[in-house]
Amino acid sequence: MSGFLTHKDKTQLSNWMSRDSQFDLFYKLSRDGVSPHRFHELCDNKGPTVTIFYNTESNVYGGYLSDSWGSTGDWCTDQRAFLFKLYSAGNWKPKKCPYICGETHYKADYCGPWFFSLPSFNSQKEEKISRKNYYHLNIDSFFDGKRFDMKGESAKSVANGHNNVTDLEVYMVKDKELNLPWRETPEWNIQTMKELKDFVARYEPLEEKNIQEVNILLLGQVGAGKSSFINTINSIFKDELSSRACSGSEEYSVTKNFEKFRIRDHSTKKYLRFRICDTRGVKERLFINRIDLGFILDGQLPNHYTFPEFPLNTHSKSFVDKPTVGEKMHVVAFVLDSTSLDSLSKNILSALWEMKSFVVERGIPHVVLLTHIDKMCNLEIDNVQKVFTSARIETAVDKAARTIGIPRSHVLPVKNYEKETLLKTNINILALTTLRRLLMFVDDFLENQYDQEQENAQI
Repeated sequence: MSGFLTHKDKTQLSNWMSRDSQFDLFYKLSRDGVSPHRFHELCDNKGPTVTIFYNTESNVYGGYLSDSWGSTGDWCTDQRAFLFKLYSAGNWKPKKCPYICGETHYKADYCGPWFFSLPSFNSQKEEKISRKNYYHLNIDSFFDGKRFDMKGESAKSVANGHNNVTDLEVYMVKDKELNLPWRETPEWNIQTMKELKDFVARYEPLEEKNIQEVNILLLGQVGAGKSSFINTINSIFKDELSSRACSGSEEYSVTKNFEKFRIRDHSTKKYLRFRICDTRGVKERLFINRIDLGFILDGQLPNHYTFPEFPLNTHSKSFVDKPTVGEKMHVVAFVLDSTSLDSLSKNILSALWEMKSFVVERGIPHVVLLTHIDKMCNLEIDNVQKVFTSARIETAVDKAARTIGIPRSHVLPVKNYEKETLLKTNINILALTTLRRLLMFVDDFLENQYDQEQENAQI
Protein backbone atom coordinates (compact mmCIF):
# COMPACT_ATOMS: atom_id res chain seq x y z
CA MET A 1 0.00 0.00 0.00
CA SER A 2 1.53 3.28 -1.09
CA GLY A 3 1.46 6.56 0.82
CA PHE A 4 -0.56 9.68 0.10
CA LEU A 5 2.35 12.17 -0.11
CA THR A 6 2.52 13.83 -3.52
CA HIS A 7 5.61 15.00 -5.37
CA LYS A 8 4.69 18.59 -4.46
CA ASP A 9 4.42 17.63 -0.78
CA LYS A 10 7.83 15.93 -0.83
CA THR A 11 9.45 18.89 -2.58
CA GLN A 12 8.08 21.29 0.04
CA LEU A 13 9.25 19.10 2.92
CA SER A 14 12.70 18.77 1.33
CA ASN A 15 12.94 22.56 1.06
CA TRP A 16 12.04 22.96 4.72
CA MET A 17 14.69 20.39 5.66
CA SER A 18 17.28 22.03 3.35
CA ARG A 19 18.01 18.68 1.76
CA ASP A 20 17.15 16.82 -1.42
CA SER A 21 15.36 13.85 0.12
CA GLN A 22 13.60 10.65 -0.71
CA PHE A 23 10.74 9.37 1.44
CA ASP A 24 10.21 5.69 2.26
CA LEU A 25 6.89 4.75 3.87
CA PHE A 26 7.53 2.73 7.04
CA TYR A 27 4.30 2.91 9.03
CA LYS A 28 0.70 3.48 7.92
CA LEU A 29 -2.11 3.55 10.47
CA SER A 30 -4.77 2.08 8.18
CA ARG A 31 -2.41 -0.74 7.17
CA ASP A 32 -0.47 -1.48 10.38
CA GLY A 33 -3.16 -0.69 12.94
CA VAL A 34 -3.35 1.47 16.07
CA SER A 35 -0.40 -0.36 17.58
CA PRO A 36 2.48 1.31 19.42
CA HIS A 37 4.32 -2.02 19.29
CA ARG A 38 4.03 -2.20 15.51
CA PHE A 39 5.02 1.46 15.13
CA HIS A 40 8.22 0.98 17.15
CA GLU A 41 8.97 -2.31 15.42
CA LEU A 42 8.92 -0.53 12.05
CA CYS A 43 10.30 2.92 12.95
CA ASP A 44 12.70 2.77 15.93
CA ASN A 45 16.35 3.68 15.31
CA LYS A 46 15.74 4.45 11.64
CA GLY A 47 16.98 8.05 11.62
CA PRO A 48 15.05 11.14 10.45
CA THR A 49 11.32 10.75 9.82
CA VAL A 50 8.29 12.74 8.74
CA THR A 51 4.92 11.96 10.34
CA ILE A 52 1.80 12.98 8.38
CA PHE A 53 -1.73 13.33 9.80
CA TYR A 54 -4.67 13.24 7.36
CA ASN A 55 -7.55 15.01 9.10
CA THR A 56 -11.19 14.11 8.34
CA GLU A 57 -11.79 17.69 7.12
CA SER A 58 -9.05 17.51 4.45
CA ASN A 59 -6.42 19.12 6.65
CA VAL A 60 -2.94 17.65 6.28
CA TYR A 61 -0.32 18.41 8.95
CA GLY A 62 2.52 16.72 10.77
CA GLY A 63 6.00 16.86 12.22
CA TYR A 64 9.61 16.29 11.19
CA LEU A 65 12.18 14.65 13.47
CA SER A 66 15.89 14.46 12.69
CA ASP A 67 16.35 12.20 15.71
CA SER A 68 15.35 8.53 15.63
CA TRP A 69 12.21 7.29 17.32
CA GLY A 70 12.86 4.91 20.21
CA SER A 71 11.38 3.21 23.27
CA THR A 72 13.46 4.67 26.11
CA GLY A 73 10.55 6.28 27.97
CA ASP A 74 12.19 9.71 27.82
CA TRP A 75 11.25 13.17 26.63
CA CYS A 76 13.94 14.25 24.15
CA THR A 77 15.03 17.46 22.44
CA ASP A 78 15.67 17.78 18.71
CA GLN A 79 16.53 21.34 17.72
CA ARG A 80 16.03 20.50 14.05
CA ALA A 81 12.48 19.22 14.60
CA PHE A 82 9.51 21.22 13.35
CA LEU A 83 5.75 20.97 12.90
CA PHE A 84 3.97 21.94 9.70
CA LYS A 85 0.77 22.04 7.75
CA LEU A 86 0.45 21.27 4.04
CA TYR A 87 -3.26 21.57 3.31
CA SER A 88 -6.13 23.42 4.93
CA ALA A 89 -9.58 22.15 3.98
CA GLY A 90 -8.02 20.59 0.90
CA ASN A 91 -6.28 23.80 -0.20
CA TRP A 92 -2.49 23.99 -0.54
CA LYS A 93 -1.37 26.28 2.31
CA PRO A 94 2.09 25.11 3.45
CA LYS A 95 3.53 26.58 6.64
CA LYS A 96 6.51 25.52 8.76
CA CYS A 97 6.43 25.88 12.56
CA PRO A 98 10.08 25.82 13.70
CA TYR A 99 11.48 24.74 17.06
CA ILE A 100 11.58 27.31 19.86
CA CYS A 101 12.88 25.61 23.00
CA GLY A 102 12.47 22.65 25.33
CA GLU A 103 11.62 19.01 24.77
CA THR A 104 10.18 18.11 21.39
CA HIS A 105 9.22 14.43 21.36
CA TYR A 106 8.49 11.46 23.59
CA LYS A 107 10.06 8.03 23.12
CA ALA A 108 7.93 5.41 24.84
CA ASP A 109 7.01 1.86 23.89
CA TYR A 110 3.34 2.51 24.69
CA CYS A 111 3.03 5.53 22.38
CA GLY A 112 2.91 6.08 18.65
CA PRO A 113 4.79 9.05 17.10
CA TRP A 114 4.41 11.65 19.86
CA PHE A 115 5.50 15.25 19.39
CA PHE A 116 5.09 17.88 22.08
CA SER A 117 2.09 19.82 20.69
CA LEU A 118 1.22 17.02 18.25
CA PRO A 119 0.43 13.67 19.93
CA SER A 120 -1.02 10.61 18.22
CA PHE A 121 -2.09 7.46 20.11
CA ASN A 122 -1.05 5.32 23.05
CA SER A 123 -1.97 1.96 24.53
CA GLN A 124 -2.84 3.45 27.93
CA LYS A 125 -5.90 5.16 26.49
CA GLU A 126 -8.13 3.00 24.32
CA GLU A 127 -8.42 4.38 20.81
CA LYS A 128 -11.73 3.73 19.12
CA ILE A 129 -12.51 3.70 15.42
CA SER A 130 -15.79 5.47 14.80
CA ARG A 131 -18.57 4.17 12.65
CA LYS A 132 -17.51 6.65 10.02
CA ASN A 133 -14.08 5.02 9.75
CA TYR A 134 -11.80 7.60 11.29
CA TYR A 135 -9.33 7.46 14.14
CA HIS A 136 -9.87 9.63 17.20
CA LEU A 137 -6.32 10.58 18.21
CA ASN A 138 -5.00 12.44 21.25
CA ILE A 139 -5.24 16.24 21.47
CA ASP A 140 -3.15 16.92 24.61
CA SER A 141 -1.23 20.20 24.08
CA PHE A 142 -2.52 20.13 20.50
CA PHE A 143 -0.65 22.86 18.54
CA ASP A 144 -0.27 24.94 21.72
CA GLY A 145 2.83 26.84 20.56
CA LYS A 146 4.92 26.00 23.64
CA ARG A 147 7.73 24.19 21.79
CA PHE A 148 7.20 25.31 18.19
CA ASP A 149 6.54 28.75 16.73
CA MET A 150 3.05 28.45 15.29
CA LYS A 151 3.43 31.59 13.15
CA GLY A 152 -0.07 32.74 14.06
CA GLU A 153 -1.63 29.30 13.54
CA SER A 154 -3.63 27.36 16.15
CA ALA A 155 -5.27 23.97 16.54
CA LYS A 156 -8.41 25.54 15.11
CA SER A 157 -6.76 26.94 11.98
CA VAL A 158 -4.58 23.87 11.33
CA ALA A 159 -6.96 21.02 12.17
CA ASN A 160 -10.37 22.53 12.94
CA GLY A 161 -9.63 21.93 16.60
CA HIS A 162 -9.62 18.11 16.52
CA ASN A 163 -7.25 15.26 15.72
CA ASN A 164 -9.69 12.90 14.02
CA VAL A 165 -7.81 11.39 11.10
CA THR A 166 -8.53 9.05 8.23
CA ASP A 167 -4.89 7.97 8.25
CA LEU A 168 -1.43 8.64 9.64
CA GLU A 169 1.86 7.88 7.88
CA VAL A 170 5.49 7.81 9.00
CA TYR A 171 8.16 8.14 6.31
CA MET A 172 11.87 7.60 6.74
CA VAL A 173 13.75 10.54 5.22
CA LYS A 174 16.91 9.69 3.29
CA ASP A 175 19.29 11.83 1.28
CA LYS A 176 19.21 11.29 -2.43
CA GLU A 177 22.66 10.12 -3.43
CA LEU A 178 24.56 12.21 -5.94
CA ASN A 179 25.58 10.57 -9.20
CA LEU A 180 29.15 11.78 -8.68
CA PRO A 181 30.97 12.31 -5.36
CA TRP A 182 31.40 15.94 -4.35
CA ARG A 183 34.99 15.23 -3.27
CA GLU A 184 37.62 12.77 -4.46
CA THR A 185 37.30 9.62 -2.40
CA PRO A 186 39.68 6.86 -1.40
CA GLU A 187 39.19 3.22 -2.26
CA TRP A 188 37.13 1.80 0.60
CA ASN A 189 39.03 -1.42 1.24
CA ILE A 190 41.50 -2.97 3.67
CA GLN A 191 44.47 -2.17 1.43
CA THR A 192 43.67 1.55 1.56
CA MET A 193 43.35 1.39 5.34
CA LYS A 194 46.74 -0.33 5.65
CA GLU A 195 48.41 2.26 3.38
CA LEU A 196 46.95 5.17 5.35
CA LYS A 197 47.87 3.56 8.65
CA ASP A 198 51.41 2.91 7.42
CA PHE A 199 51.76 6.53 6.26
CA VAL A 200 50.76 7.85 9.68
CA ALA A 201 52.97 5.33 11.49
CA ARG A 202 56.00 6.35 9.39
CA TYR A 203 55.34 10.09 9.59
CA GLU A 204 58.26 12.23 10.75
CA PRO A 205 58.29 16.02 11.18
CA LEU A 206 60.48 18.20 8.97
CA GLU A 207 64.04 17.12 9.72
CA GLU A 208 65.48 20.66 9.68
CA LYS A 209 63.19 21.73 12.54
CA ASN A 210 64.52 19.02 14.85
CA ILE A 211 61.12 18.26 16.42
CA GLN A 212 60.34 14.94 18.03
CA GLU A 213 56.55 15.32 17.92
CA VAL A 214 54.15 17.79 16.29
CA ASN A 215 51.05 19.09 18.06
CA ILE A 216 47.48 18.95 16.76
CA LEU A 217 45.12 21.17 18.79
CA LEU A 218 41.38 20.44 18.96
CA LEU A 219 38.97 23.31 19.68
CA GLY A 220 35.19 23.43 19.48
CA GLN A 221 31.77 22.83 20.96
CA VAL A 222 30.99 20.83 24.05
CA GLY A 223 29.90 17.37 22.94
CA ALA A 224 31.07 17.83 19.35
CA GLY A 225 33.51 14.94 19.59
CA LYS A 226 37.01 16.25 20.36
CA SER A 227 37.78 13.52 22.90
CA SER A 228 35.98 10.95 20.74
CA PHE A 229 38.27 11.77 17.82
CA ILE A 230 41.29 11.12 20.04
CA ASN A 231 39.78 7.81 21.12
CA THR A 232 39.06 6.89 17.50
CA ILE A 233 42.69 7.44 16.43
CA ASN A 234 43.99 5.64 19.49
CA SER A 235 41.64 2.70 18.81
CA ILE A 236 42.90 2.35 15.24
CA PHE A 237 46.51 1.99 16.34
CA LYS A 238 45.64 -0.12 19.37
CA ASP A 239 43.67 -2.47 17.10
CA GLU A 240 40.73 -2.43 19.50
CA LEU A 241 38.30 0.13 20.83
CA SER A 242 39.67 2.29 23.62
CA SER A 243 38.62 5.29 25.69
CA ARG A 244 41.76 7.08 26.83
CA ALA A 245 40.17 10.51 26.60
CA CYS A 246 36.96 10.81 28.62
CA SER A 247 34.15 11.99 26.35
CA GLY A 248 31.00 13.83 27.35
CA SER A 249 27.75 14.92 25.74
CA GLU A 250 26.16 17.94 24.12
CA GLU A 251 25.14 19.27 27.53
CA TYR A 252 28.15 18.28 29.61
CA SER A 253 31.86 18.59 28.95
CA VAL A 254 34.08 16.00 30.62
CA THR A 255 37.32 17.70 29.54
CA LYS A 256 38.49 20.10 32.24
CA ASN A 257 42.23 20.03 31.54
CA PHE A 258 44.62 20.79 28.71
CA GLU A 259 45.93 17.36 27.75
CA LYS A 260 48.49 16.25 25.18
CA PHE A 261 47.75 12.67 24.14
CA ARG A 262 50.46 10.52 22.61
CA ILE A 263 49.42 7.63 20.39
CA ARG A 264 51.34 4.36 20.47
CA ASP A 265 51.37 1.88 17.61
CA HIS A 266 50.37 -1.47 19.10
CA SER A 267 52.30 -3.39 16.42
CA THR A 268 55.67 -1.70 17.09
CA LYS A 269 55.15 -0.52 20.70
CA LYS A 270 56.51 2.87 19.55
CA TYR A 271 54.90 6.26 20.01
CA LEU A 272 53.89 8.05 16.83
CA ARG A 273 55.44 11.42 16.00
CA PHE A 274 52.45 13.59 16.87
CA ARG A 275 50.34 14.53 19.87
CA ILE A 276 46.64 15.37 19.82
CA CYS A 277 45.84 18.13 22.31
CA ASP A 278 42.43 18.27 23.96
CA THR A 279 40.87 21.32 25.59
CA ARG A 280 37.72 22.32 27.41
CA GLY A 281 34.71 22.56 25.10
CA VAL A 282 32.92 25.78 24.24
CA LYS A 283 29.30 26.41 25.21
CA GLU A 284 27.12 29.29 26.44
CA ARG A 285 28.97 31.31 29.11
CA LEU A 286 31.84 28.81 29.11
CA PHE A 287 34.71 29.74 26.81
CA ILE A 288 38.46 29.24 26.87
CA ASN A 289 39.93 32.46 28.20
CA ARG A 290 41.61 34.34 25.34
CA ILE A 291 44.81 34.66 27.35
CA ASP A 292 44.89 30.92 28.05
CA LEU A 293 44.27 30.21 24.37
CA GLY A 294 47.26 32.38 23.46
CA PHE A 295 49.36 30.43 25.95
CA ILE A 296 48.17 27.12 24.43
CA LEU A 297 48.99 28.17 20.86
CA ASP A 298 52.40 29.50 21.90
CA GLY A 299 53.29 26.36 23.85
CA GLN A 300 53.35 28.10 27.23
CA LEU A 301 50.54 26.22 28.95
CA PRO A 302 51.81 23.11 30.75
CA ASN A 303 50.41 19.68 30.02
CA HIS A 304 47.61 18.57 32.40
CA TYR A 305 46.77 22.21 33.15
CA THR A 306 43.32 22.55 34.76
CA PHE A 307 41.30 25.45 33.40
CA PRO A 308 40.39 27.84 36.22
CA GLU A 309 38.00 30.77 36.21
CA PHE A 310 40.91 33.13 35.62
CA PRO A 311 43.90 32.86 33.23
CA LEU A 312 47.20 31.33 34.27
CA ASN A 313 49.60 33.60 36.14
CA THR A 314 52.79 34.00 34.09
CA HIS A 315 54.79 33.88 37.32
CA SER A 316 53.51 30.40 38.10
CA LYS A 317 56.13 27.66 38.30
CA SER A 318 54.24 25.63 35.72
CA PHE A 319 54.22 28.44 33.14
CA VAL A 320 56.53 27.71 30.18
CA ASP A 321 58.36 31.01 29.82
CA LYS A 322 60.47 30.09 26.79
CA PRO A 323 58.70 27.37 24.82
CA THR A 324 60.49 25.43 22.11
CA VAL A 325 59.11 24.98 18.59
CA GLY A 326 58.11 21.47 19.60
CA GLU A 327 55.91 22.78 22.42
CA LYS A 328 53.88 25.11 20.20
CA MET A 329 50.77 24.16 18.25
CA HIS A 330 51.36 23.27 14.61
CA VAL A 331 47.79 22.83 13.32
CA VAL A 332 44.36 23.60 14.80
CA ALA A 333 41.19 21.60 14.15
CA PHE A 334 37.86 23.22 15.01
CA VAL A 335 35.52 20.36 15.87
CA LEU A 336 31.89 21.11 14.91
CA ASP A 337 28.78 18.99 15.31
CA SER A 338 27.17 18.72 11.86
CA THR A 339 23.69 18.34 13.40
CA SER A 340 23.80 21.69 15.25
CA LEU A 341 25.27 24.06 12.67
CA ASP A 342 21.90 25.77 12.22
CA SER A 343 21.42 26.33 15.94
CA LEU A 344 24.78 27.82 16.98
CA SER A 345 24.11 30.89 19.09
CA LYS A 346 25.65 34.28 18.43
CA ASN A 347 27.81 33.85 21.53
CA ILE A 348 29.19 30.52 20.35
CA LEU A 349 29.83 31.87 16.84
CA SER A 350 31.57 34.91 18.29
CA ALA A 351 33.77 32.70 20.50
CA LEU A 352 34.73 30.51 17.54
CA TRP A 353 35.64 33.52 15.40
CA GLU A 354 37.70 35.02 18.22
CA MET A 355 39.61 31.75 18.62
CA LYS A 356 40.17 31.62 14.89
CA SER A 357 41.60 35.17 14.92
CA PHE A 358 44.21 34.07 17.46
CA VAL A 359 45.12 31.14 15.22
CA VAL A 360 45.35 33.30 12.08
CA GLU A 361 47.53 35.89 13.82
CA ARG A 362 50.12 33.19 14.43
CA GLY A 363 49.92 31.81 10.91
CA ILE A 364 48.86 28.37 12.17
CA PRO A 365 46.95 26.29 9.59
CA HIS A 366 43.43 25.34 10.65
CA VAL A 367 40.66 23.01 9.49
CA VAL A 368 37.21 21.88 10.59
CA LEU A 369 36.45 18.33 11.70
CA LEU A 370 32.75 17.85 10.94
CA THR A 371 31.40 15.21 13.32
CA HIS A 372 28.18 13.23 13.88
CA ILE A 373 27.64 12.87 10.15
CA ASP A 374 25.97 9.51 10.71
CA LYS A 375 23.28 11.15 12.86
CA MET A 376 22.69 13.89 10.33
CA CYS A 377 21.86 11.64 7.39
CA ASN A 378 21.32 8.19 8.91
CA LEU A 379 24.52 6.66 7.56
CA GLU A 380 24.81 3.05 8.56
CA ILE A 381 28.15 1.89 9.95
CA ASP A 382 28.89 -0.18 6.85
CA ASN A 383 27.90 2.69 4.53
CA VAL A 384 30.24 5.40 5.79
CA GLN A 385 31.74 5.54 2.30
CA LYS A 386 28.53 7.26 1.15
CA VAL A 387 29.62 10.40 2.99
CA PHE A 388 30.99 11.88 -0.25
CA THR A 389 27.82 11.19 -2.27
CA SER A 390 25.47 12.64 0.36
CA ALA A 391 23.95 15.95 -0.73
CA ARG A 392 23.14 16.81 2.86
CA ILE A 393 26.70 16.32 4.08
CA GLU A 394 27.92 18.43 1.16
CA THR A 395 25.53 21.18 2.32
CA ALA A 396 26.80 20.82 5.91
CA VAL A 397 30.39 21.13 4.66
CA ASP A 398 29.46 24.40 2.94
CA LYS A 399 27.82 25.70 6.14
CA ALA A 400 30.79 24.73 8.28
CA ALA A 401 33.16 26.47 5.86
CA ARG A 402 31.10 29.65 6.14
CA THR A 403 30.81 29.32 9.92
CA ILE A 404 34.58 29.32 10.48
CA GLY A 405 35.51 31.21 7.32
CA ILE A 406 37.77 28.67 5.61
CA PRO A 407 37.84 26.95 2.20
CA ARG A 408 35.38 24.07 1.96
CA SER A 409 38.29 21.77 1.08
CA HIS A 410 39.51 22.35 4.65
CA VAL A 411 36.30 20.89 6.13
CA LEU A 412 36.87 17.20 6.87
CA PRO A 413 33.89 14.94 7.70
CA VAL A 414 34.61 12.28 10.31
CA LYS A 415 32.71 9.47 11.99
CA ASN A 416 34.03 8.79 15.49
CA TYR A 417 33.62 5.52 17.33
CA GLU A 418 30.76 6.04 19.79
CA LYS A 419 28.25 3.17 19.94
CA GLU A 420 30.28 0.57 18.04
CA THR A 421 31.85 -2.44 19.75
CA LEU A 422 34.19 -3.49 16.94
CA LEU A 423 36.55 -1.60 14.63
CA LYS A 424 35.22 -0.92 11.13
CA THR A 425 37.38 -0.53 8.02
CA ASN A 426 35.40 2.37 6.55
CA ILE A 427 35.37 4.37 9.79
CA ASN A 428 39.14 3.83 10.06
CA ILE A 429 39.71 5.01 6.48
CA LEU A 430 37.73 8.22 7.02
CA ALA A 431 39.56 9.00 10.29
CA LEU A 432 43.01 8.18 8.89
CA THR A 433 42.35 10.25 5.77
CA THR A 434 41.55 13.18 8.06
CA LEU A 435 44.65 12.60 10.18
CA ARG A 436 46.83 12.43 7.07
CA ARG A 437 45.47 15.82 5.95
CA LEU A 438 46.25 17.29 9.37
CA LEU A 439 49.84 16.07 9.20
CA MET A 440 50.21 17.50 5.70
CA PHE A 441 49.06 20.88 7.03
CA VAL A 442 51.68 20.58 9.77
CA ASP A 443 54.38 19.97 7.16
CA ASP A 444 53.28 23.09 5.25
CA PHE A 445 53.49 25.14 8.45
CA LEU A 446 56.95 23.86 9.35
CA GLU A 447 58.21 24.40 5.79
CA ASN A 448 57.01 28.00 5.91
CA GLN A 449 58.71 28.56 9.25
CA TYR A 450 61.96 27.04 8.04
CA ASP A 451 61.94 29.14 4.86
CA GLN A 452 61.34 32.27 6.94
CA GLU A 453 64.22 31.38 9.23
CA GLN A 454 66.52 30.88 6.26
CA GLU A 455 65.52 34.24 4.79
CA ASN A 456 66.08 35.99 8.13
CA ALA A 457 69.50 34.37 8.46
CA GLN A 458 70.58 35.92 5.16
CA ILE A 459 69.62 39.45 6.15
